[in-house]
Amino acid sequence: MLPFRACYDCGRNETILTGALRAGRFLRYGCRHGGCGTCRVLLVDGEVEQAGSSFALPRADRADGWILACASAPAGDCVIDVSAGPDGMALTEEEFLAGDAAGTFVTEVAEITRLTRDVRGLRLRLLDPGSIRFTAGQFVTVEVPGTAATRAFSMASPPSESGSIDLVVRVLPGGAFSAALDERLAPGDRLRVSGPFGQLKVRLSHRPIIMIVGGSGLAPIESMAADLADRRNTRPVTVFFGVRAAADLFHLERLEAIRARMPGLEIVPVLSEPGPGWAGETGLVTDAVDRRLPRLSGYDAYLGGPPAMIDAAVELVTRRGVRPRNVYFDAFVPTG
Repeated sequence: MLPFRACYDCGRNETILTGALRAGRFLRYGCRHGGCGTCRVLLVDGEVEQAGSSFALPRADRADGWILACASAPAGDCVIDVSAGPDGMALTEEEFLAGDAAGTFVTEVAEITRLTRDVRGLRLRLLDPGSIRFTAGQFVTVEVPGTAATRAFSMASPPSESGSIDLVVRVLPGGAFSAALDERLAPGDRLRVSGPFGQLKVRLSHRPIIMIVGGSGLAPIESMAADLADRRNTRPVTVFFGVRAAADLFHLERLEAIRARMPGLEIVPVLSEPGPGWAGETGLVTDAVDRRLPRLSGYDAYLGGPPAMIDAAVELVTRRGVRPRNVYFDAFVPTG
């Protein structure tokens, strides 16, 4: 274990992450099924059996030696460097030795809202402990009722609302959590939540901000925008929110309430399949950005949405002048 020279054992077929947590060590993690990319570490020596999404860990990164600790089981003795990584992802020796700081919370379903045909709003009230401390942009994992499985969801509410959390859930056909949400869960039911996780957050800067969102990826962007308003932000912020049709737009009233507290916020809904009477932006959300902001040099970019949208947005904003180190997102592969 470089550079800290600490060692721990993994059991048979046990992942590098599970072994570390069992040994009282800490590695950054999130979804724990290879879908978010939070747990990437650098494999210095040895071999692993590795799974996980190619979006959470692209092939080029795998070729450079990066692995997902939650989806990698050692094939023998291995050496990994947990101090390597991009801004906000590398570990200090103190963090590594301190063990897992993520909490487990008992929550109560306070409200389930049908936001669109395939998006639900889920408000959870914290019971034990009664509040959660997190950074706007982070996510939690929620148990799938009746199973040991969990699903990862970004929080849409800001840190100032610490007694409850708002989640935005995309309903997927055949999804275990989707089915529970639509068919079984009701106000008063208990759910176990773990977190917070993730490194997505607004970085301290004087640069203007562009936020590009696709569908349910609005959640972390909304949380960050609300937190910026709470902090009396004066930086210009432009949110491009792309969906298919007008009926797929949601939380616009919440975004408008944030804009009322933060005059520098501009909200640009974009429809890829506009119906009669729509006078706003059309096409893919990246098309609208391309038309309205041909130059993005000197911007920070925050992205939320499905993998294909994030790939297209990263290519666009860097081509238009955003430095790659100033592009931020959490990579999620949708699971129901």
